[in-house]
Amino acid sequence: MQTENQLEKINRLEFLKKLGLSGASLMAVYCGVTMTSCKNADATTALTGGTVSYDMNTTSFSKLLTKGGYYVDSANNLVIANTSDNGYVAVTLVCSHEGQRQIQYSTNKFICTAHGATFDNKGNALSVASRALTTYKLTQTGNILSVVI
Repeated sequence: MQTENQLEKINRLEFLKKLGLSGASLMAVYCGVTMTSCKNADATTALTGGTVSYDMNTTSFSKLLTKGGYYVDSANNLVIANTSDNGYVAVTLVCSHEGQRQIQYSTNKFICTAHGATFDNKGNALSVASRALTTYKLTQTGNILSVVI
């Protein structure tokens, strides 16, 4: 008899293959939404081929005037931050670790609140994730920031 530590661990796909088509169909009907992974299937990359502008004279974007301030633009999957060393940086809201749309900025680094992945002020992976965040070209004219997506 095998102990719990000796039992073979299998992933979801292997489990469903062993279960067979009828068993998998039954499981899908009864478990449907609970059989999700950590990956966010709804996460998409930012729209491409345009420019998004942010007027820091408006209340919504005024926090970008302060070092350490950031703004999350969920509609375009962007996080714009005012860093202490690089000035303004625009990165994707979608974490390169597991695709969660939970990137925030805090104390000179970008952080994914889903699994704790951290990235430096240039979007380079520091921990958990092995790939950098996608960064976008950002220009400033007066108090207007423009991000090319």
